[in-house]
Amino acid sequence: MKLNISTINNPIIDILVAVAARGGGENCINMVGKYLCSKGFKVRVIQMVYEGMDWAEGCMEFHYVYPTREDHDLHDFIEGYTSFLNENEKPNLILATAWPMMAYVAKRTVSNIGENITVASWLHAPLQMYEASGFGGGDFIKHADIHFAISGEIAGEIRKADPEGVIYRINNPADLSKIHKVDKVRPGTLLFVGRLSEEKNIGIILCAIAVAKTDWKLRLVGEGDEKKKLKELARELKIEKKVEFVGWSDDPWKYADGSYGLVLSSMYEGSPLVAIEAMSCGLPVIANVSSRVNEIIKPGRNGFLYEDNDPKGLARILDMISEEKFPDIDTDFCRECVADYDAGVALFDFYVKLYATINKRSLGQYVNKPDDFVIRDKIDIVMPCYNVEKYVSRCFDSIIDQSVGIDRLKIIAVNDASTDGTLEELKKYESRYPDNICIVDCESNAGPGYCRNLGLQYVTEKYFTFIDSDDCVSKDMLERLYLLMKCYPSDVVTCDFEIFENEIPASKEHPQTDSEITVVDSDLEKRQLFADNGVINPVWGRLYRTDFILENKEICFPEGSLMEDIYFTYMVTAFARVWQHTSLKLYNYFRNVNGIMKSSNNRNYYMDVHRMYALAMEKYREIGLFDTVRQEAAYIYYVKVFKDILAYMGNAFDECQRENLIILKEYITANFPDIGNNPYISPQERDELAELLDLER
Repeated sequence: MKLNISTINNPIIDILVAVAARGGGENCINMVGKYLCSKGFKVRVIQMVYEGMDWAEGCMEFHYVYPTREDHDLHDFIEGYTSFLNENEKPNLILATAWPMMAYVAKRTVSNIGENITVASWLHAPLQMYEASGFGGGDFIKHADIHFAISGEIAGEIRKADPEGVIYRINNPADLSKIHKVDKVRPGTLLFVGRLSEEKNIGIILCAIAVAKTDWKLRLVGEGDEKKKLKELARELKIEKKVEFVGWSDDPWKYADGSYGLVLSSMYEGSPLVAIEAMSCGLPVIANVSSRVNEIIKPGRNGFLYEDNDPKGLARILDMISEEKFPDIDTDFCRECVADYDAGVALFDFYVKLYATINKRSLGQYVNKPDDFVIRDKIDIVMPCYNVEKYVSRCFDSIIDQSVGIDRLKIIAVNDASTDGTLEELKKYESRYPDNICIVDCESNAGPGYCRNLGLQYVTEKYFTFIDSDDCVSKDMLERLYLLMKCYPSDVVTCDFEIFENEIPASKEHPQTDSEITVVDSDLEKRQLFADNGVINPVWGRLYRTDFILENKEICFPEGSLMEDIYFTYMVTAFARVWQHTSLKLYNYFRNVNGIMKSSNNRNYYMDVHRMYALAMEKYREIGLFDTVRQEAAYIYYVKVFKDILAYMGNAFDECQRENLIILKEYITANFPDIGNNPYISPQERDELAELLDLER
């Protein structure tokens, strides 16, 4: 079965909000929107009621429907957004945030304009909190086609309201780039970071310090309306000398050093960014239940939980910490627990799920998953290197510049005992990216087949690719292949390539990706797959599913011979069940006049084409595939092996080449005696073949 698929790479997405100005939710929208813009999305923030502030990042469009608050109701929101869409481009997806009723507004609007637009909900707090505030509950949220939930609690509430709904768990992104690392925490000082406002319930923390048997201090970093009341309370509790009001700080985490941990007492939170930032420093978090950190706190290991409005319970925890009744806090473990909230991870995860949703695909592995829901996929790159001192930096730079980000890649560079400065060049890049580059240094020269087999032993990620060290790749090659792989799971995803000699082809925009998927469910599809990949068969320009390669031990490179990629590709073709190809030219092949294929020491390499082909067909016989593809195999041997080798020989026949010719003729007559009747061969080719087989008789 063959499927022709088109995917949208530059969609329009509307982020639909009711009211907004500045705060945690707006910061999150800006981070997500800015990231999506960098990926080619057109992002529009559509705000129902203007609050006097254009708060959206400049890369996004900002529109408001009504210039003042006044008394606008749900009907007005629907009417206003309908008018907007009738006058503007239609989005591919509407991301309704943060009120549940905005999902209803979006769905009614879509119905009004008669378009098939996906509506997704994106709540920033538990559903019950919105319902209690009059912003809609389950009756509204169920109108979304899909839901993005930033916590397990929110996902659970949506599940009750929309039992059949598709829910993706995501994490709100946190910019952890400016966090101060703490290696050791000691009892004595608690840190609070945030607004000094009523809902933060900070008085509970002051009361706990007052009743604790052991000596604790509190450092408050922030400003707010409750500051005066908190100072008065500290005096009443006679702990004013134990409470430090630092005020607002652009760098609050500089106070992490010298603090034992972060303390929270909020009456409600959606997703407490401050707790994530604290743990990324290495600080444990001591929080009440309503602070909504129970998903990340492992009591006794990276923090502690106490009941709401329970200063005595908090005091008991503080006393037990001081009395060393708990194990020491491992600051590295604290950091590990929030690694999935880092912007680099969380934004990419959200992006891939949005991309799939826009293209009407469901990532089943991550739907309705309460635990391991984050997409953390990385890609291994196997790169054989031999005397490429002049070119390897160009290859490395094109990989480092990949749009998926270097943190999502691992380069396995296998140095095949180079005699020039290749190894020194590899070490330069390894020193710059020690976590992303692994050098495997061979003691003696063994050839590309050995190097690739060796490199495969170091592959640990879910997907991998081959890149030759004198080639380079377009900026978005790995991202494009990866997205196709995720949306349409395949054993291998391949792309087209460009050949260059001097100037590197410029990376191109890809508004839409067209791909062809071959699902091998009969001998006919297997024959077609072999025919499609039998003539041109590089191993590079392809993203492989690692498990597929490891499960089929026959897929490997013969060693001690050139043209080993023929055998590998034929083995991949033999065992693949889903093969996907995009016509995008994403790989840049360097035609090196001094390369291994042109070396005078390997002027007879063309016979390796025959040897690798014959070796592959021998394996096909072993696995019972040869008879299935016999007609395709005969034609491919004729055009790829027999005709090409004769062309390489040209008119320079000597004794050795006559012997080679005999080998080719004997192989074709022994294995394909009826080739003259092959349905793939044209009448002209049939005449040429008869003439060629009569040569030198």
